[in-house]
Amino acid sequence: MTVDASGPFPVHAFTPRLRAVGALLHAVMLGTLCFFTALLFKDVLAGTQTLLPEPLATGLAVGGVLPFIALHLLRLGTRATVTVRPEGLVLTQRGGAHFEIPFEALESIHPWRLPVPGPGLTLRLRTGRTFDHGLEIQAPMPLLAAMGSRGEARNDPRVRYAQARSEKWRRRWYDQALKYGLVPGVLAGIFFRAHQYISFGGPFGELQMYGWTAYLTSFMRTWLPVFLALLLFGCFWRALAEAVCFSAAWLGPRWARNVRIGAEWSCRALYYVALPVFLAVRLLG
Repeated sequence: MTVDASGPFPVHAFTPRLRAVGALLHAVMLGTLCFFTALLFKDVLAGTQTLLPEPLATGLAVGGVLPFIALHLLRLGTRATVTVRPEGLVLTQRGGAHFEIPFEALESIHPWRLPVPGPGLTLRLRTGRTFDHGLEIQAPMPLLAAMGSRGEARNDPRVRYAQARSEKWRRRWYDQALKYGLVPGVLAGIFFRAHQYISFGGPFGELQMYGWTAYLTSFMRTWLPVFLALLLFGCFWRALAEAVCFSAAWLGPRWARNVRIGAEWSCRALYYVALPVFLAVRLLG
């Protein structure tokens, strides 16, 4: 889809009930990640291992993966576009329904107080009511800029935060493959190889003695805790980075952009450099 100065701008049109459902799913995901991250860091600081891989994987699947899938399906069902015309806004939903909001009937536009399930905008009408659909939009600045003087909400810190995040945190398939595939696989392979030498005298000792099933099962038992630990480690630093970026957005546009760039590179350095070095030191020591 090509977006010009007047749109169409992709959004998700949430009714209050659907947004409440989305917020609940979002809260369950965040709560699950925070809970298990706290348990993991408690084990790391205490030098214990009370958080076993199997219960951790089950908890993350139920409290993280299932709500994530449900939220994704909810967003698919609420996809819409907004077009800015001289006389007002036109909201076109996925099923073809159109809503026209004349500018003369529009009193103000406000960012959502809490950006859940994502950053969004509320349209307040001159009648005192709000428009039936809230607009979740990851990059709100172009839409507000297209509205000219009516888009005063673009100066709001929450809008600055959302815009900077959308520009500097674009997930591509190869980023996901590197972060969740290659890095955990390499680290798990190092630990697995060390385990094979210690327990069976060589890299394929277990394979020769017990066959492929036992060998691959042993690798999965090594890979799973490594993958889950890296996942929670990344979530911990992501939460800190987002808190810092949100605070910086209140200081102005320049702070929002520059702090976002610094936070993204810091997260990459911690995940791809500091963590492997720390594990290598622990392993060799």
